[in-house]
Amino acid sequence: MREPDYYSILGVSADASQEDIRKAYRKLAKEHHPDRHGGSKEAEEKFKRISDAYNVLGNPEKRKQYDQLRQAGMRGGRFEDFSEFEDLFGGSESHWRSGEGIEFEDLGGGLGDIFSRVFGGARPKGGAGATRQAAARRGRDVQTSITVPFDTAVRGGKVNVRVPGEVTCPGCSGSGAAPGSRLDDCPHCGGSGQVLTGQGGFSVARPCPSCFGRGKIIERPCDRCRGSGAIEESSDVEVKIPRGVKDGQKLRLAGLGEPGGGGGSSGDLLIEVKVEPHPEFDRKGRDIHSKVRVDMVDAALGTEVDVPTLQGMVSVRVPPGTQPGQKLRIPGYGLETSDGRKGDHYVEVVVSIPRKLSDEQRALLRQLKRAPAAGKR
Repeated sequence: MREPDYYSILGVSADASQEDIRKAYRKLAKEHHPDRHGGSKEAEEKFKRISDAYNVLGNPEKRKQYDQLRQAGMRGGRFEDFSEFEDLFGGSESHWRSGEGIEFEDLGGGLGDIFSRVFGGARPKGGAGATRQAAARRGRDVQTSITVPFDTAVRGGKVNVRVPGEVTCPGCSGSGAAPGSRLDDCPHCGGSGQVLTGQGGFSVARPCPSCFGRGKIIERPCDRCRGSGAIEESSDVEVKIPRGVKDGQKLRLAGLGEPGGGGGSSGDLLIEVKVEPHPEFDRKGRDIHSKVRVDMVDAALGTEVDVPTLQGMVSVRVPPGTQPGQKLRIPGYGLETSDGRKGDHYVEVVVSIPRKLSDEQRALLRQLKRAPAAGKR
């Protein structure tokens, strides 16, 4: 029987954003936390599956590796049969059934690193009964987005970003235990917060079912954080927008993500930049595009027009015989990127044709039409 995959467990689609995954996890974790259900075994199992799912999907790098394995035949953290495993890794079925304590490094081709990152790097060195100490865990990356004005994207600048995050619960100082209650090492995992389980010849780590990954047994959970040790709190971060940033470009701010565990480093803050449209300019790479209106007589005879650019007004010559839609190039008046390269400004000529003509204008046009050189260039 196939187990539901991690996306199904969290109730999100495979293309859900990191923020949607985070919100789904928080909602489900609070709803099914065993402390709210009197230690119910059913709630405990549900909470464990939710934690497993978020441990992978909540980390963009682990999620990417999980998606690759999932597409190749993995469902809910395990392969459905050894034939799929053999097809993917080129190993023999008997080798995996032998129970020899396969090392991740033996997989070759970088696959050991994939498994290490997906399953938290846990592997017993001396058989299934080996134990390990809690390892430092890097905090998860936090993703958000900001919308900046067109001019800020062009010239660069600084903006304040409201970032969702967590802080240590002031009610329990992060322990998760109510003041005055006992906090002991979990006897099941020895305080590591994780246990190892065998899976097809190798072992993977998962949150301890007795302490739910905390490594401690809480006599009475904190009322404010419900035993999690942290509360949600947004903060303002000043972000430097580089000159020439593109719509959809992502900026990485190291160390401003969620805090790590076991002494591990904090994750990063990933910010997707969305650029507001400009009423006159369109951007294509480093080049700027705009339009200018010229009446049909000036288009035929030639003229000069003032064109707004990023550097101000520029006088541009419209050559005689300019056709509707023809583009005029202004070298070096495009966008300058952070590496110092400059684009150009292209002006599309829109020829205005009057809807109403006076009798005199109509007569002149008829005379022009009858002229021998009419229509010739």
